[in-house]
Amino acid sequence: MNTHTLLADSITLSFGRKNILNGAWLRSETGRVTGLLGRNGSGKSSMFRAVMGQLKAQNCFVRIDDEAIPGSGCGGRMSWMFGHVAGDIFRKGCVSRYVKYLPQGSFLPPKMTLGRIFEYFAMDYVEFVEEFPKFGQYRDTPVNALSSGEVRIAEIWLALCSPAPFCILDEPFSFLAPVAVERIQALIRRQKPLKGIILSDHNYNALLEVADEVLLLSDGYVHLVRDRSDLVRYGYCRQ
Repeated sequence: MNTHTLLADSITLSFGRKNILNGAWLRSETGRVTGLLGRNGSGKSSMFRAVMGQLKAQNCFVRIDDEAIPGSGCGGRMSWMFGHVAGDIFRKGCVSRYVKYLPQGSFLPPKMTLGRIFEYFAMDYVEFVEEFPKFGQYRDTPVNALSSGEVRIAEIWLALCSPAPFCILDEPFSFLAPVAVERIQALIRRQKPLKGIILSDHNYNALLEVADEVLLLSDGYVHLVRDRSDLVRYGYCRQ
């Protein structure tokens, strides 16, 4: 299987006089999981949205295998999260053809049933139920009748099991019980050989358990974390 690389660099973002990102960067490679850490308000979600073209940055250059990709969203809220990939997924197109993005907040239409949503994304609901049996009873259930954790599990599945070669997960473990976190970690490990995965989360330990590489966003810059001493040095945690 060919290895593919996603690189977003020179990401510069400011709101008025407040600098959020100062030449930040993200890198992902198929077959690897990259974890992104950072304090609340450090700009992690803003960086993800800039990469996806949903937040206008002063600079943001996105490349797949050294080919520049237009950093603009395609269509409405559902399509820029999970823009449908048809034919060769490496043909020229917007970022959402190559990268599936799970935002912090739910994006699924609240009145649409889970079964209909899976049909919309051409995903196999039976396969999903095999992994999460409790959802067998929810095929005809609208999203707004599910708990936050149940919605999150469905959204994570749609992102991770899509045919796109890259996936960005913004706080995927939020709203999840410990047993559900373990199931999602297992799913991430199974999907890792097929795609490059970037995730951020406040559940520091859960992130470290699945990440092959850890980055830290601090003061608008991205730093490669080699060990805990780097986290202490950049003020993310105490000794």
